[in-house]
Amino acid sequence: MRLMTLPDILRERLTEPPALAYRFLADGTAQSAVDWTYHDLARRAAEVAGRLGDCAGRRVVLALDPGLPYIAALFGIFQAGAVAVPSFPPFGRKASSRFVSIVADCRPDAVIMAGHHLQSEAMAAEPLSGVRVLTLDDADLAGPDTAGPAAAAEHRPVAADEPALIQYTSGSTGDPKGIVLTHGNLVSNCRVLEANMGADPDRLGCSWLPPYHDMGLMGTIMLSLHGGWPLVLLSPVHFVQRPYRWLKAVSDHRATISVAPNFAFDMCADSVTDEELAALDLSTLRQLYCGSEPVFKATLDRFRDRFGPAGYDEECVIPCYGMAEATLFVSGKPDGTPVRTRWLGRAGLEQGRVVAGAPWADDAVEVVSCGAVAEGHEVLIVDPQTLVPAPHGHVGEVWVSGPNVAHGYFQRPELTAETFGARPADTGPSGTPGGRPHTAGAPDGPPHTAGTRTDADTQAGRLRTGDLGFLHDGELYITGRIKDLIVIAGRNLYPQDIELSTLTACDWLRRAAAFSVVRPGAATEELVVVAELAPSAVRTDGELARAAQEITAAVTADHGIAPGAIHLGPPGTVPVTTSGKVRRGAVRENYLAGKLERPHPATTPVAL
Repeated sequence: MRLMTLPDILRERLTEPPALAYRFLADGTAQSAVDWTYHDLARRAAEVAGRLGDCAGRRVVLALDPGLPYIAALFGIFQAGAVAVPSFPPFGRKASSRFVSIVADCRPDAVIMAGHHLQSEAMAAEPLSGVRVLTLDDADLAGPDTAGPAAAAEHRPVAADEPALIQYTSGSTGDPKGIVLTHGNLVSNCRVLEANMGADPDRLGCSWLPPYHDMGLMGTIMLSLHGGWPLVLLSPVHFVQRPYRWLKAVSDHRATISVAPNFAFDMCADSVTDEELAALDLSTLRQLYCGSEPVFKATLDRFRDRFGPAGYDEECVIPCYGMAEATLFVSGKPDGTPVRTRWLGRAGLEQGRVVAGAPWADDAVEVVSCGAVAEGHEVLIVDPQTLVPAPHGHVGEVWVSGPNVAHGYFQRPELTAETFGARPADTGPSGTPGGRPHTAGAPDGPPHTAGTRTDADTQAGRLRTGDLGFLHDGELYITGRIKDLIVIAGRNLYPQDIELSTLTACDWLRRAAAFSVVRPGAATEELVVVAELAPSAVRTDGELARAAQEITAAVTADHGIAPGAIHLGPPGTVPVTTSGKVRRGAVRENYLAGKLERPHPATTPVAL
């Protein structure tokens, strides 16, 4: 039996009475709400497909601003049998550069964008030469319903193994990597998320996440259509301008499910005023997913303490783990269970071992569980150097297999084989090379695995995520990324831990990036910490100097190593990806090139 794809499911929705599919808050408030039913979406998607014409199998870059036309364009591309390539609109230098690099890499048949972006400098770039550009604005899709049932009649069935999307990894500009996702990948991701969420006949979602990012696209827009429940949307710009708008939308529309990265929880706890808090009712939230970057228990506790008076129940939060190469979802806390954490000794983690630490001790760190592995998938923990499955109680690279895993990178066969075709070295009965692997929970431990596998997975390779972690009691814990790991004097230091110590030391810093460098003529690596001031934090030279001293003291006390250099910079010094992850590599490059700016100090202390 042929798998029903998302375009098939939209078509099935047309046989039912019209029901709310999406509500977009044009200015971030309930007063500007625009509603579309599934029938509205199908009709407008058919209009987009008609304008695209015959482009089956070809690529179409989708570079619209967040909003309902974006969703119509997405399903119009699907209906035309084309492959959607989500991208930032070409607005601003950074976004334009990313847009041009994506166009150059995927060589599309067409680009869909808003008319006001046609004057962007990016449109004059050589990769855009000869590319068909279709403009799409709200007014283009606001006409009367004249299509009727024609939208269903023009439906072009697509197979599960056909490419549906090329999802470019967040932050990739100079060397973009496009992940090829099939229609089967998209449906699989919806199914495993629904298995994690459980049934809820009254489900209503709310999201401000960018639709060109995997978490916003696959984790909200596609998921709600697959499940048949309404989704309230607002622009990420409106959230960043005023984080309160997200929580107010949850409150106003009685949302039961939402999702955000860790940094969004911090922004809300920091910025929502007492007056705004009094206007919130978060008691309807039953599931609040937190992922896309490391999840910190301290952040979850701050959010609970701040919004508990507004009806927020901390049991609804679901720490999760995923990545674009796995469509999105890999693991998540089972619904209705408390957040699980483990206190681990820093010294053991530095040696790659999972050793219990005393709660709240200076030499211990609290790690949040990212929950159980997705149904039908398997996670294997592997030593990234030897490729031997890691024994129980050891940290290793997270390898994933299952139907969520993408088919590879667009026209990157060598990188695809390296990343998606990984095979562990054989292990003997005691974990040494040469024998068969053992399942989790076996007396002798290795390999460190969780989940279930299909026959097809057995024959295929696995996805090397580049993330470090371990499994405990069937749940996945993430400790960091291999490429970001700081190795000094044989110790493995995790940058996010050092960054947390930095931000805790000084409350007027917004972001931090920790990395290591090797000075010319030096025999060992040196720790560098770069911290970014909050937009309103104007400080004197003396205050900046004291902040550097406090950071040095905090990092030394927490991690037993003093930074060789500390750089305090103005807002924008520490760039992040579309999902809010710190781009440590970019900060390191700018630091080594001497491109990091210094803040302009105040002549007298400024009270905030």
